[in-house]
Amino acid sequence: VLLENHIVPILNENDVVSANQMDDDPVFLDNDSLAALVAMETNAQLLVYLTNVPGVFDRPPCEEGAEIIEEFTEDTVFRAGSKSLQGRGGMAAKVGAAVTAVKGGVNAVVITSG
Repeated sequence: VLLENHIVPILNENDVVSANQMDDDPVFLDNDSLAALVAMETNAQLLVYLTNVPGVFDRPPCEEGAEIIEEFTEDTVFRAGSKSLQGRGGMAAKVGAAVTAVKGGVNAVVITSG
């Protein structure tokens, strides 16, 4: 009903209520994979991840020569840095969830600052 009325719900993974069991078939592990799951289930054309860095870098942004990847493909070379103290998944989780979403039918994924 919400989507029919052009209302996008805000969902948040929560350890207390999620199916976040570390077994062979987890439903989702963090907000990034939850967003991918929702995008696939709703046949979304676009999924946007907002993060606290300008985008996806080819290597940790603290390393000299790190560059933002403008377009990520299957052949893109990418090395994630450590995740922030506030988050659970970090950039590696976002990229992994983005790949899953595209393979699951989402036309495009944008990872950007916001």
